[in-house]
Amino acid sequence: MHQSRKEQGLERISRKLLHADRHEAIRLSQLEEDMEAAEEWAGFPAAAGKRSDKMDT
Repeated sequence: MHQSRKEQGLERISRKLLHADRHEAIRLSQLEEDMEAAEEWAGFPAAAGKRSDKMDT
C-alpha cells in the first residue's frame, strides 16, 4: 500500500527518535556498569550490595 508524504515523514521522524532513545538507554546502562566496576575497584562494599538487591527483586 502506498503512503502519503506526510505519513512517510512521520514514520522517518519516529524511527529517528526511537533509535536515539535506544542508544541513550544503552549508554546509560554501560555507564552504570562502569560506575559499579569503579566502586568495586576502589573498595566500596556498597556496590556488591546494590547488585544483589537488584537480582532479588
